[in-house]
This record gives sequence, C-alpha cells and structure tokens, in this order.
Amino acid sequence: MVLVLDLGNTNIYLGIFENGQLIHEFRKHTDLHRSSDEYVEVFKSFFLTHNIDTTSFEGGIISSVVPSLTTTLKSAIEYLINKPCLVVGKGVKTGLSIKIDNPSELGCDLVCDCVGAVSKYPLPLIIADLGTANKILVVDSQGAFIGCTISVGLKLGIKSLTNNAAQLMDVSLLAPKKVIGKNSQDSLNSGAIYGTVSMIEGMAKRIENELNVECNKVITGGNAILIKDYIDGFVYDPTLILEGLYRIYEKNK
Repeated sequence: MVLVLDLGNTNIYLGIFENGQLIHEFRKHTDLHRSSDEYVEVFKSFFLTHNIDTTSFEGGIISSVVPSLTTTLKSAIEYLINKPCLVVGKGVKTGLSIKIDNPSELGCDLVCDCVGAVSKYPLPLIIADLGTANKILVVDSQGAFIGCTISVGLKLGIKSLTNNAAQLMDVSLLAPKKVIGKNSQDSLNSGAIYGTVSMIEGMAKRIENELNVECNKVITGGNAILIKDYIDGFVYDPTLILEGLYRIYEKNK
C-alpha cells in the first residue's frame, strides 16, 4: 500500500492506494497548532477504524502548501508506517512540463492536480480546483502546464462578505431554487453558488477562446461538491489530487 497526503490551508486530505486503486480516503481540518504526536493519534484512529495494517505500507508521499506543518506531518506519517515519506518539491520527478515565467512558483498541489488529470483525461485540459482559493489550471495539447488563474475561494469569499457587512448573516451555501433571491439568505447563496459557477464557466470559455481550441474540463477540490450539480461541461473528480500524488510516487520509486 501507498499513503498519499495533500496538506492544504483548510484541509488535510489523505488517501491509501493498493494495487493502483484508491481504497480509503480521509479529510481533516488543518490545525497549525497540532504537534506531530497529535497528528499520529488522528491518523491512528482512522487506521484503526478501517482495520488498516500499517506494516503493509511500502511508502508515502506528501504535497504541502503549508511549510510550517510539512515536517510535522512527514514525521507523523513516517512514524506510523515506518517507511520513508517523499515530499513533492525540488528534485522530485513529476513528468509534468511547466511552461510559465517562473516554474518554481507553481504550487505542488497544482502540479499534482495536473499530473492526475493528464493521466486520466484527453488533452488539452482545463482543471478547476476549488479550495481556499479557486484555481483554474490549463494544460495544453502536448501535456504541458501553461498557466492558470487564481481567485478567492467560495467559502473564504462569503465569510469575508458576511464578516464585514453588519446586516448580512452567515449562509448555508445551498443553492436556492432560483437565481433571483427574494430574501437575504437566498440572495447570498445565489451569489455564492451560481456566481462561482458562472465565473468558472465564463473563464473556461475565455481560456478556450484564447487557445482557439475546445478543452476537456474537470472540476475538483474540497468546495467543488457545492457546485458540481450546477456547472455545465465539467467532469467532477474529487480524488484527482490523490491520484496525481500516487502517479508521482510511482515515478520516484
């Protein structure tokens, strides 16, 4: 078995692969204040619940956009599985050609998204990853990453709005039946859900016009579940980053 882990600003997303297949997945809120020992207990509880034999792991791999927690999580995983854990970064083979001004600026989570998508879908590709930020990634017909857009995430945006407007309340982030809201709750939900949908669909169309080619489109990330039923032309793939991590692990064995 292989343990893969994506460490994001909002969530830790862990997966376990066996014979190339994802057999377990687990999400936990990212807590900057937890120690390595505390994360060992969190993961140990998950393993016990699913009867996972930690002696069966051949290794692990981590993608992290939270540098202050990377070593903590790496230590926890290596303690649990008693095997080395690779961290995606400089010197790690990904197989992804990166054609941007400064390739070192590209987050390893986005690299994993692209590697996962290229392994599963026809090129060229538009990948919308909805997490703390909304990222729309573009992979050309040769399989090279050629750039992206980044905007405020759905939950972060609505939280900022309701925190800074005295007369607006927290919302459920459930799509109302109609776009035109008749009350504050429906109006905020409509703007958050349908607004995000329209932004992604519109940006995808602009990208296709810029490339002068139609792209295959994939939506992923923790917040994608909130809009997957309302967006047109996108395949919903919630485990894409885990599959990218596994592919990268295989390239570095």
